[in-house]
Amino acid sequence: MSNNIEELKQYTQSLSLLFVDDASDIRQMYHFFFDTLFKSVYEASDGDEALEIFNNSDNKIDLILTDQSMPVMNGIDMIREIRKSDSKIPIILVTATKEQDDLIDAINLNVTNFIEKPIRYDDIINAVENAIQKVIVNELTQKNREQELEILKYKNSYSNFQEAEAFKKQLNIIKNDLYKRRVDVKDELHVLIDHYYKPKDILSGDTYSIHSFQNGNSHKLFFFIIDAMGKGISASVSTLVSTSFINYYFDKNKEDFNLEKLIEAYIDFIRFELLEDEIISALFGMFDVSEDRMEIANFSMPPVIGLKNSTGEVEKLSTTNLPITAYSDDFRMTKFDTSDISKVMLYSDGLTENTTHDDVQYLNYVNEDFKNSASKSEFMKLFASRVKEQEDDTTLLYFEKLDLAQHRLKEFQYETTMKAVDEALEDFTSILDEFEMGIVEKMKLESGFTELIMNAYEHGNLGIGSNFKQRLMESGEYTDHLLSTEPNHKDKNIMIQYYLINGMLVANIQDEGKGFDTNILKALLIKDTELFHGRGIAMSDNDFDFIMYNEVGNSVLFGKKII
Repeated sequence: MSNNIEELKQYTQSLSLLFVDDASDIRQMYHFFFDTLFKSVYEASDGDEALEIFNNSDNKIDLILTDQSMPVMNGIDMIREIRKSDSKIPIILVTATKEQDDLIDAINLNVTNFIEKPIRYDDIINAVENAIQKVIVNELTQKNREQELEILKYKNSYSNFQEAEAFKKQLNIIKNDLYKRRVDVKDELHVLIDHYYKPKDILSGDTYSIHSFQNGNSHKLFFFIIDAMGKGISASVSTLVSTSFINYYFDKNKEDFNLEKLIEAYIDFIRFELLEDEIISALFGMFDVSEDRMEIANFSMPPVIGLKNSTGEVEKLSTTNLPITAYSDDFRMTKFDTSDISKVMLYSDGLTENTTHDDVQYLNYVNEDFKNSASKSEFMKLFASRVKEQEDDTTLLYFEKLDLAQHRLKEFQYETTMKAVDEALEDFTSILDEFEMGIVEKMKLESGFTELIMNAYEHGNLGIGSNFKQRLMESGEYTDHLLSTEPNHKDKNIMIQYYLINGMLVANIQDEGKGFDTNILKALLIKDTELFHGRGIAMSDNDFDFIMYNEVGNSVLFGKKII
């Protein structure tokens, strides 16, 4: 099964859930999670009350989620009573301790899943998803549908595998030097480069790449979006061939890179590869971050849009060239000053040609949503709220200057200890308490923060590598090793700065370690893995609007719109 909630609903909406917890705020949170997920939801504040609900013949309970530590009757004792009459019902146990006797009792009582406190949203959903598989399989067994189930699982598994492999190949050809990376212009001035890339089908007619390089004292970015317009698979092949050629050319010539020469070489190459009725829309650009200048060659792509600081209005830079065909030759480039531009967005027409709920093209709203968004993530939320469905391959690049000077809220410094990590989480929670937000959103932000500061603590200052951490986790020695290593790193600290800018809470966590190779971020975030390392970054990425590391990898900047 998938973690997708809508897919999970297909299985849970005919089932009933009983959850048990003595804390009213936790029960409120469970209602928020489960009321729309299950057909019926029952709650109890202790084990004795839960037994009354379970034993009521009018209630058909399919799944139980219970806390261990409760007054009157704890979770283990309640489960022991339930098992006297029902040995199969899936039960998920939430526990704040790792007492060996409790764990042995729970295993002997056939507890299906464990969730460790503090409770995380993803852990709950995953536990429910795993637990209900038993219910579904039992129902299918009763209906003599085991064979049909196996065939369906095989077909879905094979289809999903093929789609995943095709998409991985596309992502492998695309090059993004700044995936989850930022460019630091000076201490509190950063350039964030984010993207959105989603094919309509398995193979996309869109592609892009972003390259970061130094040219003398200047930090420059070279980027492009290709949108091949042809028949089916041939368009996808054209985009992949284009991407491979352009990225190869850049790698060979980046020491003395010239954008015009690259475009000339690409046109000379691709026009002989195109079929008679094929055309390519493309946008090539180079951004000199140090000098605040950009140059663009637009071949029939949508206009580049930028937000001006001085007026707060969106400025368009329209196309300058016809699409690329087998007969293309000359082209023009446009250069402009970006010192008065706070953010820039480039995109394929797959974004603006989607139909909105009021039956117009999204083209009518793109400028407004771009102006009102504080990040790529917020822009895509506005986009998703307006359109009915994605109707075409969609690609966008979102460049934003984040000037945090004059916006600092607080600054903290912590020792490299587990105790200090807990203190940092308490400080983060106290900052969140200053703003109005729901308990679920707050828990997700706390969970994401925990992952990021743990990376600074364990990978940063303690210098624990990913492979070594993997071995420690598998052997059960992870926590003991952390505590025994701490005294050797008393000279290293973790610094955290908090900012509030345009309704967004921004934080920067910096450790004093050696950092890490930030090129691994892309691989970690797109790869299915059973390994422990890398999961933290991927999970935190879903909790915040953006997460951007510095080049060295010892500083992570992240933000969430909260006002």
